Amino acid sequence: MREYNDFLTKYLEGELRLVNKHLPYKRLNLCELLKMPVPYVVLADGSLHVFNPDELKKIKELLGDRGCDLTLPIVVEYVQSDGEGFYVVNNPLEAEVISKTLGLPGTRERLVLYRPQVIELRRKLRTTTTILIRPGVK
Repeated sequence: MREYNDFLTKYLEGELRLVNKHLPYKRLNLCELLKMPVPYVVLADGSLHVFNPDELKKIKELLGDRGCDLTLPIVVEYVQSDGEGFYVVNNPLEAEVISKTLGLPGTRERLVLYRPQVIELRRKLRTTTTILIRPGVK
């Protein structure tokens, strides 16, 4: 039984790697991206992700001088649960950008979002956000 569980664990880890191949190999800060003629990052699968310059400028306006501390794309983690699941942003600066973009009140160290909010977020910041799939917590 233990060999089966080890095999299953390795199989699922490989599947999660495939599901998350769209994540950046290395994230760049907003100021670095704004200086690039075509702002992009390299993804885990070796392909390129190109940012929309209008989204970058909008985020710079939201954060002002603190914009250089923000690395992009913003990673929104999907956490599967017994229900529909939820989304989490663990970085306070990233949470601030998302809160301001969605018009959410207050500031938070950690932001929890639900599917309708993520749909709206992806509509407004399609190239500057990405979704990380995490296994469910039991």
